[in-house]
Order: sequence, then structure tokens, then C-alpha cells
Amino acid sequence: MIEVNELRALCGDDDSMVKMLLTIYLEEYGESDSILKNRFSSDDVDGLFQISHELKGMFSNLCAKEAMTLAQVIESSSQAGSLPDQTAINDLCGKIKEINQQIERILQ
Repeated sequence: MIEVNELRALCGDDDSMVKMLLTIYLEEYGESDSILKNRFSSDDVDGLFQISHELKGMFSNLCAKEAMTLAQVIESSSQAGSLPDQTAINDLCGKIKEINQQIERILQ
């Protein structure tokens, strides 16, 4: 989950900045769980590296440490040329859905 208070502090307690970042995430990465599953099912190691690397950075920016760590696991495996475990993909996809729901509640 996103540590909202930490994110707000990083944004100088500017709620409009927080909402802008969350909106950008949803627009750019809201469907990333489907992308991860598709790339995993097609054995696209390079594609998995790309999306997991992007997600790691985005989750770092959003103060979503657990999701960042899960993305880093997939990034490391795919960077080494190996397909990550199905469990790693499922865990990150589940976390993405949780974060998407959290963001939708915040933006209401």
C-alpha cells in the first residue's frame, strides 16, 4: 500500500500534487498487472524487466515500499535473463490491484 502520509510529506503537504501523482500512476500503470501477466505467459523476459523496472521507480516515488520490493524481485530475475516465479508475478499483480483500489478511494 501507499504510505499516504509519507507521500504527502514528500509533496510538501500539497494535496493537489499528491492527486496529480496518483492520477499519473493510474493513467500510466493502472493496467500493469495485465501487462505483467501477458509478458510472463509469453516468456518475455526483456518485457518483464522493462515493466518491473518502471514499476519499481514509480512505487518508490509513491512511497509504496512493499510493491517496490516485489517489482525489484521480478526486475532482478529478468535482468539476469531468467523468467521470475509465478508467485512473484501473482504477488505483484495482487499488490497492484490493492494500490489501484487505494488510489481510487483517495481520488474520490
